[in-house]
Amino acid sequence: MKKVIFFIAVVVLATSLISCRKKGNPYAGMPTSILKDTTTVEFNEREFVFDTIAQGDTVVHTFIVRNTGSKELIIANAFGSCGCTVPEYPKAPVAVGDSANIVVRFNSAGKEGDQNKSVTLQLNTEKHEEVIFLRGFVKTKK
Repeated sequence: MKKVIFFIAVVVLATSLISCRKKGNPYAGMPTSILKDTTTVEFNEREFVFDTIAQGDTVVHTFIVRNTGSKELIIANAFGSCGCTVPEYPKAPVAVGDSANIVVRFNSAGKEGDQNKSVTLQLNTEKHEEVIFLRGFVKTKK
């Protein structure tokens, strides 16, 4: 009887893992505004290294993105790799040739050691996603 229950559990587990695979359109769930009328962008930098900070300090850094294409730039969404990394981005389209600020705040409370944080931007470029990074070291308070 134990073998039958074990077999059933394995089958149920395998079925649930297979059904959780991503299927279909990899852009499903993305705003349709970024899937058409694509443009190109340039960043002033893709990575900011904040060196060493004390645990509990907050790092604020501004990345600049410039619309180098022929259509308006739409930043549909921006999200950090964890709750400690929070981006602010313009909700209005960025005109051709203009630039916009992406302000990223990293709160080091509860963090220690090497930190590698990212912000993913969903926008109307060919890749549909661009990633920027904050890196540094958080030393614990004694």
